Amino acid sequence: MQSTGIPIVLLLSLGSAVLAMIGFVAVRKLSKPINLEAHQTFLDAMCNIVGTLVSILLGLLVASALDTYQALEQTIDQEANNASEIFRLSRGLPEPTHDTVMYYCQRYCQGVVDKEWAEMAKGKIDMDVFMTYAKLTETIVKFKPHDDGESNIQASLLQSVQNMGDCRRTRILALSNTKNQILLPLLLICAVTIMLFTYLYVRHVSGLQALLIACVATVLGGNISLVYLLSRPFEGDWKLKPRGFELNLRTLNEVYKSGLMAPPVGTKYNSQTQRLEEDPNYVAPPKAAATAAVTASPKTTTTATPKAEPKP
Repeated sequence: MQSTGIPIVLLLSLGSAVLAMIGFVAVRKLSKPINLEAHQTFLDAMCNIVGTLVSILLGLLVASALDTYQALEQTIDQEANNASEIFRLSRGLPEPTHDTVMYYCQRYCQGVVDKEWAEMAKGKIDMDVFMTYAKLTETIVKFKPHDDGESNIQASLLQSVQNMGDCRRTRILALSNTKNQILLPLLLICAVTIMLFTYLYVRHVSGLQALLIACVATVLGGNISLVYLLSRPFEGDWKLKPRGFELNLRTLNEVYKSGLMAPPVGTKYNSQTQRLEEDPNYVAPPKAAATAAVTASPKTTTTATPKAEPKP
């Protein structure tokens, strides 16, 4: 069962409520109560201003973090869709380009799922996956079509591989997006300010007042924790999953397992691991020596026609 992130949000929200209650008790014991009748109007005005500013800032940050998270999720799905499209279109290419493109597509999806996704949780990328993408691009770019049909297929492949590269670039750049993390200290300061204003309205400790303060702290803590989780899309309970790449691998495994399609040359399907692996027993055919057959054409000898001698 996949984690939904709710336990982390609840933990941070309840922790905020506990901290708010500790601060409430500490403020009431260490500070003297103020005269609310003399400062009521001023406190109401200041509380309304601060509360409005904090609510606007918090709402905008939550909405921005959610939009960025959803856009990144769609980008990852588009990257996987382009890899699948390249695999399908490669069926129209001749050998051995057909097998090479299929092999690199499968290897790219496998590398993203097995290696790169774990590295992205650490803020890194896997260079083997990058080299696989580079080899895939090189194979498609250097392909020389022989007819109009192959030219159309190559054009579609170039568009797909370019889109896949753009999506990959966006996914990698998301690792260095620290906009929301930089604003988190400001959110904490605003939350502390709101809580201090709530403390000023309490004359004496009561159960109802403590409950209301805890509710305010829970709401603030939940929103701040939501911004924190959404700003870390590759780690935590709300981390993004490579669902599209996993779907590609499952589809390929089912195709190879059922025998509808033969694995690329030099690979074999492992029924135990349900993955496509390199065949250690495969021996590449020797390359034929590029010798030009030079046929000597028979030389034609021309005989000079004797000129007629002038008559005396």
